[in-house]
Amino acid sequence: MRLATAVLALTMSAPLAAQEGATLVLGAGASGIWHHNSHVQHTVETVSVEYRSGHELFREVKPLVGAFAMSDGGAYLHAGIYRDFALAPRWIVTPHFSAGAYGRGSKNDLGGTLEFQSGVDLFYRLDRGWRIGATLRHVSNGGIYDVNPGIETLAVLLSVPLR
Repeated sequence: MRLATAVLALTMSAPLAAQEGATLVLGAGASGIWHHNSHVQHTVETVSVEYRSGHELFREVKPLVGAFAMSDGGAYLHAGIYRDFALAPRWIVTPHFSAGAYGRGSKNDLGGTLEFQSGVDLFYRLDRGWRIGATLRHVSNGGIYDVNPGIETLAVLLSVPLR
């Protein structure tokens, strides 16, 4: 809940001054970094890919689609929204939210298929629109199933412009 509140607060701050186009965001990290209960007991390696559109839906909010796979066989396909905010000339913070389908792996039970993801990325902008950064994400079913442990992911990111 605290992460969702932080994401909401960031969406109310100043937008990114220099608009950028579509990007492909690649990530590698670990999921299950904080163990909540008996349903999330293992930290597993995670790789991710997201397509972030450059098309503005409203007030600089843009769509994204993505997927991640975990070393225990779990996977998550999702679609959602994001918005970039400039912290400094080369530093960008990007809150995002999505909903999608989770397929359980052998280690962590998130309670059901429909799961929601909220997160925040911190990027350093390189030349020609490339970015490197880190992300903290939370996936949860929001209490719509009997089991709702949630899972956190911490990962490094590489954002590649698609121009």
